[in-house]
Amino acid sequence: MSAFVLDASIALGWMLDRPIPARSALARKLIIGGDSPVAPLLWRYEIANAVAISERRGRLSADQVRILMADLEEFSVIVEVDPVYVRISSLIETAQRANLTAYDATYLELAVRRRLPLATLDNKLRDAARGAGLELI
Repeated sequence: MSAFVLDASIALGWMLDRPIPARSALARKLIIGGDSPVAPLLWRYEIANAVAISERRGRLSADQVRILMADLEEFSVIVEVDPVYVRISSLIETAQRANLTAYDATYLELAVRRRLPLATLDNKLRDAARGAGLELI
């Protein structure tokens, strides 16, 4: 069983996007096949925010949100939330060095620290991961 860092964009891709992006479909297939997604705690907040905003903007109905929440409760148990406290200065430095938001730097920092492949739909984050010598999903 392999582990990889799961960016919120990938999970949101298979939940919200139609058609489902190929990278999201691949990550989902890996998870179903037994690979272990790892994410920073931020992942849960980003997923919750995207679902709430999608409903507010009329992209999701209240019924769709209820179904999605139930699915997310089950799925979020599979995602290993990284327990390490990361210093703010480390996140700022990573964001500055890679020209990323602090949010995206959180995923990059985790992947670099644990030497794990990164699954993301964000091209800027993908470029930063490549620059750090990381494998991409």
